[in-house]
Amino acid sequence: MRSWCACLVLLASCTGVWAQAFDNHMAPPAEGQEGAPAKKSAVIKRGTTWLVKPQKATANEQLTYAGELRLEGRLRAAYKAYNALVYAWPDSALAVTAQVACAEVLVERRDYAKAFEEYQYLIDRYMGQFDYNAVLDKQFGIANHLMTTRRGQFLFFPGFEAAERALPLFAKIVENAPSWDKAPQAQFNIGMIHEKDKDWTEATTAYEVLQNRYETSPWAEPAGFHEAYCLYRDSQDRPNDENACNAARAALVRYLRTYPSGSDVPQARESLNALNTRFANLVYERARYYDKIARRPASALVAYRDFVKRFPNSELAETAKARIQALQQETKTHEAP
Repeated sequence: MRSWCACLVLLASCTGVWAQAFDNHMAPPAEGQEGAPAKKSAVIKRGTTWLVKPQKATANEQLTYAGELRLEGRLRAAYKAYNALVYAWPDSALAVTAQVACAEVLVERRDYAKAFEEYQYLIDRYMGQFDYNAVLDKQFGIANHLMTTRRGQFLFFPGFEAAERALPLFAKIVENAPSWDKAPQAQFNIGMIHEKDKDWTEATTAYEVLQNRYETSPWAEPAGFHEAYCLYRDSQDRPNDENACNAARAALVRYLRTYPSGSDVPQARESLNALNTRFANLVYERARYYDKIARRPASALVAYRDFVKRFPNSELAETAKARIQALQQETKTHEAP
């Protein structure tokens, strides 16, 4: 029994020695030594992990090491090395350089979504220590690339569109810098992605936000048209919904009044004419329902007269007038003693 206990004590002692030797070799310098990492209590990148440790003793050496890996084309290893620097020395001036490099290396590897996240960490953690507009441009470029590039392209297969990948990225850009000169375009792209997915409600909301927030922007005019066009498409999906039809008509009229020389005026007028015709048909069909189905001549008379008053130039106006005369005669006949 004693021999077993002695063995266990010896094993534990050896394990401690091996662990100490391993830590001394792999870990960065202790606090207080040259190149020592920040305290564990410091705010650092996504927390600590034993898997992310620098290979060199100082931040300068680690940055040089990572740069050499990058030049050699070993991008995966370079990213890990830059990332380890940010983990180990988060408050060092070199951490900002390494964090920028993390994002750049991921772009080189075409890992665009993750690269965007690395730029976002740079914004969240090191604000004021880098060229903000340049980083926003990088984020915008990544988002635009994801919006316009097909996924799954292989040999002769064109792949498939997946613009929705860029939605949270454009939203984050607008959140990061609502006053940035490209923020209106980012907001417009949010609307376009929803519109392409035929999500008329979300698209309309995005275009409304743009017009309210950036009313003097060059993107306000196309946003006004696309808001109206999305409402028009929504009304086409609900052909018997008068409210949807009227909402689209109002938006198109508003666009034409606000931008009489707008580039989308011809299409807006064409859409408005189609809606006016459809709305006239809806009003006429309501009168016809009272007339032919419900057999309520008094209600039919009111509805036909309302139709003629609102749509005097409609192709159905003469038919409505004829029914008014006929119903008036029928009503007099029924009322006669």
